[in-house]
Amino acid sequence: MAKYQNITKNINDDLLKLNNVFEIAKDIKSISIQWATNIAREWIKILWIEISKQKFWSLKELEKFLFTASSMLSQARETEPMLFNWLTYCKQKYYERLKKTNNIKTLQDTISKAAKDYVEEIQKEEKIRPIIWEKTIKSKYNIMTHCHSWSVIKILTTAWSNWKEIHVYNTETRPLYQWRKTSNDLVNAWVPNTMITDSSAPFFTDNIHESHVNIDMVIIWSDAIKLNGSVYNKIWSFSIALAARHSKIPVYIVWSLLKIDTENTVKIEVRDGKELRPDRPQWLEIINYAFDMVPAKFITWIITEFGIIKPKDLKKAIKKHYPRMLTKSKNWQKNRN
Repeated sequence: MAKYQNITKNINDDLLKLNNVFEIAKDIKSISIQWATNIAREWIKILWIEISKQKFWSLKELEKFLFTASSMLSQARETEPMLFNWLTYCKQKYYERLKKTNNIKTLQDTISKAAKDYVEEIQKEEKIRPIIWEKTIKSKYNIMTHCHSWSVIKILTTAWSNWKEIHVYNTETRPLYQWRKTSNDLVNAWVPNTMITDSSAPFFTDNIHESHVNIDMVIIWSDAIKLNGSVYNKIWSFSIALAARHSKIPVYIVWSLLKIDTENTVKIEVRDGKELRPDRPQWLEIINYAFDMVPAKFITWIITEFGIIKPKDLKKAIKKHYPRMLTKSKNWQKNRN
């Protein structure tokens, strides 16, 4: 009986330690926490806080917590490599320190510092990117964009505040209509803005057949990017980029090098069909892609915190600025003896 009580206590202690992590993972999964950088920041923040305040009695217990929490958060959003790259960075720092000491408090502090440093990197590149990007926008441009992104909004409003007379055309981004918020942000910043439906976006973008408006450039954010330069983003990005390519319209990706999928772990997220039709008939199958992929050959330029680069030069840029991201990630040791 005493042995059973100890086992039960250990299980309850583990669940209690993970409770706050579970709540954040649930918010990410339900889209209560939105936008890629916000998700990454909240994910890192919760691990940072929990690792700092928890009491661990052994390295095995610490690593078990890290493994479980990381898995829980990773599964909540499969298209956010900024999170996975932080884990890689965190693991590298952890195992480097582990070679010198097995003091649990020291290792906890190492992970907390890795989180703090990474968040600072995110904040730094967020400030730099709009300044770099804004220079590529010319006055009188008609700009097509898709899906909500704070970074894209910042770039567009920066261009407008620098007296560049632009007009932004954006989609609704169904079924959650994230770009309605974007339209509000643009209107509040006095940026001329027109909203169109997702389904009309590729035809509207095309300048060759029955063009209503001549589009000068397409700007989209990236939830993830592969080493070959292909981009994962909100569904319809592929179609819009394809239409742009057909009309020889340049496609720009607003993106951070911290978001590259170096280990090819990102998957196309497919959400519950009830999101599209809650009252669907019992035997009706619904495929609800949340994201698609834009091939590198559709992309003209990628705007990063280190400048504007071609998709083919991504790996070279990673080697120069973040070589640690090309190091194969270790797994947390679940069963340390």
